[in-house]
Amino acid sequence: MKERTKKAILLAVICAVTLMVLFVALKLNENRKNDILSTSIIKEYLSEIKYEDISSHVIEQPNTIIYVSNSSDEKSVDFEKKFKTVIKKYNLENEIIYININDVTIMDPVYQFAPEFVFYQNAEISDIINCNALKSSKDITKVLKERGVIGD
Repeated sequence: MKERTKKAILLAVICAVTLMVLFVALKLNENRKNDILSTSIIKEYLSEIKYEDISSHVIEQPNTIIYVSNSSDEKSVDFEKKFKTVIKKYNLENEIIYININDVTIMDPVYQFAPEFVFYQNAEISDIINCNALKSSKDITKVLKERGVIGD
């Protein structure tokens, strides 16, 4: 074989190996991102319930707050970064529960959007707050103070 042919074959092999390594790295990164998005940041701070358990929880605690999360949604992830500071600052771990609607089909229109707060008074929905409107920790604190969740 000529020297030039050997160099061309070596270059083709190097390119093929490089492309395979790049493809594997991209696939591993995609899997890592999916794993991260499958669980909510807020899971470390609030108790999670399943959609099927909401009605029994509301019967047991008729004045409750449910945070609706979608761990695969960037808006929920961004909100939760701000929300976790409010939870820690005001010790809200036992005041609010959450439901993660990622990969769950729910027909109830109340629990189809995330992020949002669903407030119950006397086992009836009294208010629903779209959390996309809450741009800072101060906004979250203000909403929770207005509804008596956080005392002054």
